[in-house]
Formats: sequence, C-alpha cells, structure tokens
Amino acid sequence: MIKKSLFVVMAAAVFLLFSCGDSGSPDDGVDFSPHNTNYSILVRNNTGERLVAFKGDLIPEKLIGGIPAHATGHGLPNDPSLFDRTEDFPMILITEAQYEANISNLQSLRHTPFTRVYVFFNRSGDNTHVYEIANGLGGNNSLVVINASNSINVELRLGGAAGETIGYAPAGILETTLRLQDGNYNVFPVFKRYNTFRDVVETVYPQGIGSGYAWFQSYSFGEGVTSATMNLKTLLQSINFTSGASWIVVDNQTTSAGIRFMEGTQVNATASGLTNIMTTRTFQIDMPRVGNGYATSRTINNWSFGPPGFEKALQVGESDATPAGAITVDENTMYTVTVTGDHNAGTIKAWISSQTVIPSSELAGTW
Repeated sequence: MIKKSLFVVMAAAVFLLFSCGDSGSPDDGVDFSPHNTNYSILVRNNTGERLVAFKGDLIPEKLIGGIPAHATGHGLPNDPSLFDRTEDFPMILITEAQYEANISNLQSLRHTPFTRVYVFFNRSGDNTHVYEIANGLGGNNSLVVINASNSINVELRLGGAAGETIGYAPAGILETTLRLQDGNYNVFPVFKRYNTFRDVVETVYPQGIGSGYAWFQSYSFGEGVTSATMNLKTLLQSINFTSGASWIVVDNQTTSAGIRFMEGTQVNATASGLTNIMTTRTFQIDMPRVGNGYATSRTINNWSFGPPGFEKALQVGESDATPAGAITVDENTMYTVTVTGDHNAGTIKAWISSQTVIPSSELAGTW
C-alpha cells in the first residue's frame, strides 16, 4: 500500500512538472518556451504580462507563440508555414488572459489588442534585431490612433523618433487603440515600410516645420483623463518628412557578372540579405543615432566595388582615378554608384555618377 501511494505521489509530481513553466497553459496551444537558435523573431517584453503573438491577423492559423513577462531576447518559434518569405508585417500582441477569454472569437480583439509591433522578417538573412514592448502599456487609459492611409504604416514611439515603441497603427485599419498607464507621453509617429522594389526597410518621420525637430504630440492620462485621440491625417497633412537614411544605388555595368559593395572588409547586404549585384541594387545607409533622433549626414570611409576579391576603391570621378577616401552622405538623398570594366582586364572602376534629393512628398507616401 505504501509503495502504491508513493507511486501515485511521484506520478502527480511528474505531471505537475511538465504541465507548468513557460510552455503555456495545457490546453491553449501556445508555445512560451524560448527558441534561442531556430527563431523567427527576437522580443524583449518590458511589461509584466504574458503575451501571445500573431502574424498580421488574429486567427489561429497566424499564431506565432508566447512571450513570458519581462523576457529578454526571447526567440519566437520559426514555423515554416508562417515564415516562408522576406516581408514586413504587424505582429499583433494580446495578453494570455485576453487570448483564453476570447479563444473562440479572437477577431473581437482586432481593434483593441494589447499592442502591435512592426516586424521585418528576413527569410535568408539577419533577424537579430530585438523588438521591444514598452513598459507603459496595458493600463486603463486609451489612446485612439486614426490612420486613414492605405499605404502608410505608423509606429508610435516615446521620447523621440528613435525612442521606445509603444504601438503600431498599420495601413488599412482605421482605428488602433493603445492601452496606457497613467502618466505623460510624448508620442512621435514614425512611418515604417518595406520597399520591395528597392529591397530596403524605409524609416520616415515627420519634422516640425519651424523647429527642425521630429514632430510629436504630448498626452497625459490620470486625474480623470482616461482617453485621447490622435488623427494622423489631420495632424500631418502639411508637415515635412525626413528619413534618417540615405540610399546607394549600385549600377553594375561591368562585364564581370556579379559584383559586391564593400565598406572596408565588410560586405554590404540589402534588407533581404542579398550581396551580389547583377544589374542594380539599392542599399540603405542609416544615419547615426543622436539622442532620440538621427544625424543629418554620415561620413563613410573605404568603399570599394567589384567581383569578390577584385574590388576597387571608389574613385573621385569617371575620368579621375584618385581614391575618393572619406565621403559624406546626406539623409534623404539617393546616390548612384556606376561600376564599369572587367576584372580579368584589370579595368574595374567605380564612381558616384549622380545624386538626387528625395522630396518630402515622396517620403511621406499618400493618404
């Protein structure tokens, strides 16, 4: 009898051991375990909530996995049926309590999830960027963000254009409600989009016409104030836009097939991880972060172009073989580098053949 009782106790203990922890509730089907190697997305959860992540839509087929409270560098599962190509999308986050209470009707949370986060997934390249979920989320106050655009996806950041993200208002969804704690919030809208034609992830933000500083609106919740509305079309219809980046278009006119774009010993890659340039490719050069914003220019050294192992330094001009050395590139500007010649004949050369300032209207997109 004693042996039988001991067996029952041990079996119960084993059941509890494998039923608890961060693998999700036994019957909710959510994987909260960390995926440190074969992950899809890395997340830092600064909140005290256990969160459930979906890709693009609140339907069971789009369930990515779970994120424990206060998790740092948590890797979400890499389901090949969800992550089969390079693309950007809104990652929709709801609390575990929301998920379990609405599991049969997740669409009821479409306009009131815990938050959304803009995500760019690189199918064949680097996915080491850690997406942060802000600590101020999950309160009883509501900030309603109205985004009437069909093409502009908007991140809401705190403290500056390069600050912490509190939410994402995707194009095509008129209203997005952020649940915030009591406190003061300086909210900076930042536009994010993956430009498939250029293969770059564009970051564009509005700039105050008179201040030269990133545009923002200030909100305060508490002492009876529980809601506010931010209509982006109304607020931003006459605002200038800037990108915090420049673009380098490499035009391969050589007879040497594929070439590369090098900075020192580093091979530059496009957003989707491509390095070989057969005809033309666009590379984004991000400006240095300065406080909660970005510098207006960046100095670059040691650019070279050509087939692997036969790259030649950027020269001053088509007819001037003097090495260009350190050059300065400006934000909102597109530079074309033309590369000609044949490495087998030792005639490879590269120079900046044109530069164009991208107008604010093109950066802003269309409402």
